[in-house]
Amino acid sequence: MADELIPITLFVGMYWMIAYMTRVLSDNRVRRELINVNADAATIEHLFLKAKDENPGTSLKWGIVAVAIGGALVAIHLLGLSAEDPLTYGAIFLAGGSALLVHYALIRSTDTGE
Repeated sequence: MADELIPITLFVGMYWMIAYMTRVLSDNRVRRELINVNADAATIEHLFLKAKDENPGTSLKWGIVAVAIGGALVAIHLLGLSAEDPLTYGAIFLAGGSALLVHYALIRSTDTGE
């Protein structure tokens, strides 16, 4: 089992590394262009510093998804299912999808309540 996970982990790690490097290079290029056109500090602060703070729902979403998938993995272990059982993958996808629907419902209820 561990021998199968090594190539998968390397592939996923390389993907995230390339995506992160692309984002860093893109952000640096945008910053350089903003400096060249003499953009004001408020614009730069809005684009790069506040963008992460404006969407706290993202952390909530991935927290709910992680807890749901963790719960599914615990249930799979307790039920004694193996990696070859289709029910194993179904439980994981069902938990992840349900978590996204719960997040959507939470966001919709807070948006209409204001």
